Amino acid sequence: MTHRATQDETRGGRHRRWTWCATGLLVLLAGCSILSVYRYADWLILWQVDHYFDLSVDQRHDLAQRLTPLLARHRHEAIPQYESFLLQIRQRFERGLTSQDLDWVYATYDRLRADLFDRVVADGGVFLTSVDPRQVRTLEAALQKDNAKAARLVQAPAPERLKKRAHATLDWLEDWLGSLSKDQEAQIREWSVALPDTQPVWVAYQQQRQQELLALLHEPRTPERVARELRTMLVYQDQTAPQAYQDTVRQMRAAVKTMALAIDQRLTADQRHHAVTKLQRLIDQLHDLRVE
Repeated sequence: MTHRATQDETRGGRHRRWTWCATGLLVLLAGCSILSVYRYADWLILWQVDHYFDLSVDQRHDLAQRLTPLLARHRHEAIPQYESFLLQIRQRFERGLTSQDLDWVYATYDRLRADLFDRVVADGGVFLTSVDPRQVRTLEAALQKDNAKAARLVQAPAPERLKKRAHATLDWLEDWLGSLSKDQEAQIREWSVALPDTQPVWVAYQQQRQQELLALLHEPRTPERVARELRTMLVYQDQTAPQAYQDTVRQMRAAVKTMALAIDQRLTADQRHHAVTKLQRLIDQLHDLRVE
């Protein structure tokens, strides 16, 4: 899996892992072998949930039963949307990106992300209603470990973190574009280092959402109430997140948009072809998956 370019951001977003069907879109955007991962999606999701909650036999059985139709609906309803999304990205990238193209990418990604989370909140509400105090303590301990790792990242000097991010960005771009020239590498490294330092805000946001979840689990709850709260935290996260987080996301997206357009203007024909070929391979995997 190609993931180094998003490693820091992924660590900053560990709070999402307990939403046990998020694997689909993350896999799609990471560029993994979708067919391979999707075939084991139920096992991967159960393994992740068990890590955070230490599932009982009954809970494992109930989740397994719920995952089968959930994943089937996702395959037949959502995968075609992902295929169409990537097809349009390929077409736009092939002719050269515009500012409007990137606005469309952000908007479509947000819509697909919200749709993904919306598909799991009802079943998530049922599951989280079954969680007992022992499992809440298990979750708290697991989140504390995650937070300790995130804290170590934030405590590192900002120049060091930004340098690592730039290195990871170059690795990711080389995977998608092929070899970069020395001038391209130098320019991309400079642009990447200049992007906003989002890690502290991401970690603070992560911890706030964790506390909201834990507070919910410490109270009497019904599946309907939990689903409603999950929908607020996940489906409508952009509207319900703290203002500092929303501002950081907007600033980062604007900076990445400027950087992406600048990189696009400097691509060679071979580099553009390399990326288009990889995108088409991903589109073909999605198509094969939905027609299986």
